[in-house]
Amino acid sequence: MKFVKDQFNLKGKNIIITGAAGFLGQHFASAIAEMGGVPILLDIDRLSLDKTVENLEKEGFSSESYVLNITDKDQIKDVIRTIAHKYTTIDGLINAAAYAMKNMQQTSDDYFATFENYDKDLWQVAIDLNLTGTFLITQAVGRKMKSQGKGVIVNLASDVAIISPDHRIYEPDEKNYYKGVSFNSPISYSVSKAGILAFTRYLATYWAKAGIRVNSLSPAGVYRNHDPKFVEQLAFRIPLGRMAQPEELKGPIIFLCSDASSFMTGANLIIDGGRTIW
Repeated sequence: MKFVKDQFNLKGKNIIITGAAGFLGQHFASAIAEMGGVPILLDIDRLSLDKTVENLEKEGFSSESYVLNITDKDQIKDVIRTIAHKYTTIDGLINAAAYAMKNMQQTSDDYFATFENYDKDLWQVAIDLNLTGTFLITQAVGRKMKSQGKGVIVNLASDVAIISPDHRIYEPDEKNYYKGVSFNSPISYSVSKAGILAFTRYLATYWAKAGIRVNSLSPAGVYRNHDPKFVEQLAFRIPLGRMAQPEELKGPIIFLCSDASSFMTGANLIIDGGRTIW
């Protein structure tokens, strides 16, 4: 029987993280390294990827990194083959890559257009990355996990995969001297993240006998220097009265990647300060 501290230990575990140079991906990589695991970082952004590796090294951790577009099946095949050749096992996969806020803001204001005026191409971009990209990388890694008879997959979903975004938090509110913000949660994001929940449940049953566990993690808004008035609007709708701090997702991701969750599959771990219960 393992002690609790041993259940959370990831020593010797090789864990792939997609979107590893992103805001949450960096924290997941740090968490894996802190618990003795080997974070294998995948991201399309080479500069940000190098910075993430550098930051890990400053903390005294080593990691592997590969530039990868997860919507490119041939690239995925080559990278996963390289990783599988270097490491005896691939013990975990964290699907954190997504077309999220940073990408949205860099694309165009049209990404935040009303539903009636939403562009099909922008819808497709989010579906391609958030769903199809996750499908392709999981398919490739899953083959390796199936051949070795074990593995853990964690798919990053969202609170807005469970409930609708509250559109009022983005709109002006004169009574509270709130001017509103220039962004929202587009339908493509909410729908694609809801698809991740079905994707998780499907693979959990499909791969159960192969020794592969598949779960999802659904965080609410994570604070990242947001406008104070926006934070106030969102926090009002969260029972704990605030947004999450990125460090607060480290424990949950370790739980899902480790033996601490060994009898858990097909589940969606919600870290939202209680938002989805209202």
